[in-house]
Amino acid sequence: MEELVNQIVSWFNAYYGSFENLDQSQQINFGIKKNHSERVASLCMNLAEKMKWTPADADLAYLTGLLHDVGRFRQLFEFNTFNDEKSVDHADLGVKVLTEEGVLKWLDDEPGEIIIQSIQNHNKLAVNSAVKGKQLFFAKLLRDADKIDILKVLSEYYNNKNGKQNHTLTWELPKNPEISKNVLKDILSGKMVSKKNVVTENDVKIMQLSWVYDLNYRPSFEHLAKCRYLEAIYNTLPKNDVVIDVYRKVKVFVDNRILN
Repeated sequence: MEELVNQIVSWFNAYYGSFENLDQSQQINFGIKKNHSERVASLCMNLAEKMKWTPADADLAYLTGLLHDVGRFRQLFEFNTFNDEKSVDHADLGVKVLTEEGVLKWLDDEPGEIIIQSIQNHNKLAVNSAVKGKQLFFAKLLRDADKIDILKVLSEYYNNKNGKQNHTLTWELPKNPEISKNVLKDILSGKMVSKKNVVTENDVKIMQLSWVYDLNYRPSFEHLAKCRYLEAIYNTLPKNDVVIDVYRKVKVFVDNRILN
């Protein structure tokens, strides 16, 4: 398995470096996604090890994390956006890239299908109900690690007062202080906020806080609480009774999932 991991890591680095004539903004965002993929890979492995998965399964978890956003590079190169609604579904594009590049041929049937299902389901509102058994375990793990690292990136971006604006991270939405009623309705009812209800930058932040309702494993909640990403995002929101209630509800949910 170690040899396979090294082979796929080498391919990933070569594929990342194969895109030419990028402007400065694209170069920055390529780097952001490469670093994100590597961190998600490491976090997938770390979480798998904490749950006492076998070494082979921990390695496979690492690969799902490394490859989950491989479609982002072509998406940004061709459409200059990370917004799937304005371009293509980057998860489906990622599976297409791995197929065209022959990467999936290096894997046996079971790990290959695990990687495909994990990638295809990592960016959807929920995992497809047809995904069962071991494939489901890996898909849930990748969703956890992906969300946690995105929260890390965003919490740092929101709190960097001197940083440059990055339209790919804010969805190019207005900075109105109000939070949409449907967004509040979703999160206060204990649901993930639907993207279709998001119309402002603060709506995006509330949606990101709602991701806790889709985390699956205790080590994921423990890692999230330790790093305090939710608190960092909350600190950039307007402080009113509704926002305070939202954060309190989210924090209690996380604490309960760690204890129970």
